[in-house]
Amino acid sequence: MLNSQTLKAWKCSKFKPYGKYRFIGKCDVMNLRWSLGVWLGIVVQVIFSVSQLQAEETLLLPTATEEGAVWRYSTATPETDWKSPDFDDSHWEEGTAGFGVPDIVTPVETVNTPWETLQLYLRKTIEVSSFEDLSGITVLVRHDEDVQLYCNGTLVFVAEGFNTEYDAYDVTDAMKDTLKNGMNTLAVRVSQSGGGQYFDMGLILNPTARAERTIDLESVIERQVLVEQLQAERWTTEQAWEWYEEVSPIVGCNYVPRTAVNSTEMWQSLTFDPVTIKQELAWAEKAGFNSVRVFVQFAVYENEPDGLLRNMDQFLTIADQHGLSVLVILLDDCFLPEPTLGPQPDPIPGVHNSQWTSSPGNERRQPEHWPELKTYVQGVVGHFRDDERILAWDLYNEASPGSRPLVEQAFAWAQEMEPVQPLTSCWQALDISDVLTFHDYATPRPNVLAKIHADRPAFCTECIARTLDSRFENVMPAFAESGVGWYMWGLVQGRIQTEFPWGSVERENPPEPDPWFHDLFRPDGTPYREVELELIQSYIDDFQMPQPVEQ
Repeated sequence: MLNSQTLKAWKCSKFKPYGKYRFIGKCDVMNLRWSLGVWLGIVVQVIFSVSQLQAEETLLLPTATEEGAVWRYSTATPETDWKSPDFDDSHWEEGTAGFGVPDIVTPVETVNTPWETLQLYLRKTIEVSSFEDLSGITVLVRHDEDVQLYCNGTLVFVAEGFNTEYDAYDVTDAMKDTLKNGMNTLAVRVSQSGGGQYFDMGLILNPTARAERTIDLESVIERQVLVEQLQAERWTTEQAWEWYEEVSPIVGCNYVPRTAVNSTEMWQSLTFDPVTIKQELAWAEKAGFNSVRVFVQFAVYENEPDGLLRNMDQFLTIADQHGLSVLVILLDDCFLPEPTLGPQPDPIPGVHNSQWTSSPGNERRQPEHWPELKTYVQGVVGHFRDDERILAWDLYNEASPGSRPLVEQAFAWAQEMEPVQPLTSCWQALDISDVLTFHDYATPRPNVLAKIHADRPAFCTECIARTLDSRFENVMPAFAESGVGWYMWGLVQGRIQTEFPWGSVERENPPEPDPWFHDLFRPDGTPYREVELELIQSYIDDFQMPQPVEQ
């Protein structure tokens, strides 16, 4: 505003005319400086006043680091539209965030409500006022693993994989059209496939500083449409349970012949070894196994599609001769980033699975290569779509956090082939799998296994790590009692060297580890521990067919 000092500055200005020009005297210069200073102060006052008009930061949802929000929650898949504001969640339990299991990165004081199942559904109502002055919305989330957040029934945020600290995301664009004055319903789904598990979320309205992380909402919505289509086409729960009753108990191993250092060496015609395979699958039959899980390599299909299909057919025939069904994996994010063809490198002495390569590899996972991957998935699934020797399709093994879009595409490609076998994936696919699978290399937890089946049957596709206390002595009785089928890692000690533990280092002439980490037989077919074969038989004898967890 103008004040008396400003007016005085203008009145004291003295200009001396000379023709059409004006000359400013010394007094005028001093008055002009004074005037400019006053006007600068006015500008600063205006800017400050405008800044005060910005809405104040409001904490809509506290995290567990403060007081923790109280949610309604369920560990069973709801039958109706649980995301809708009109959904009745009065029969759900109440719990305070965070939800999860304490471990090395999750202090016990941050876990207010135990969560030990494969999935978690949460709902909460929050009240918003003065929404007209919105300047931003931030989500704070700590998750292990995948999270989807809905606001008033609309998907507004996703986070995949896991983190160990809170990440802040700017969700202003996603939520500005769904959040409203008054009461709002937040609905969250969290899925878990292995390792640690935890969830907590906070929400800030008009944050002082906008978060740098954002999400591509358009892409998220497109993917959600695809997910809903996949869910509409997947098996019903009745189909899943009928299948599980027919094939149970599943007793198997992850199989790589002792002469192969990775999946390329197992399947390419140059090194495919049916003689060794026939010998070793006879040992698997002797151990009491009725199934094997195998990794197929995209690079082999790309180089020799007919050769791969021919080798797979021969493998299926050998397995069938020994009473073994086959669980087939097509994509895999472990370990080395790029597969190569031809002679494979020798294993690094003393190093666990030192030459294992992913499928298709980091570069070929990118969207520009999806047409080739679609040809691969549909070529293999379509060829064996009604082959009773195949138990199921494990489309993607241990997908990394950024691979969820490819997981979804793989399911879509496979569904188009209409296979008679169920589709599954152990990580990042619980919401679209026909039957559920998981990995567990830890001490069995009976309270977790008691809830593992939820509304669909679940079985473990990787287990037994002796030095991590995942041993036949404790795993077999726990799995038998809970009705969980299983595949241990490895069968015969060989070029993948998985008798050595994770993290083992290169050593010249390394001594044999005691105990072995994985594997069941020595290269000559003698059991590593005879008692473990007896425990496998005890599992078969004691297996109890599970029932769906009541919702």
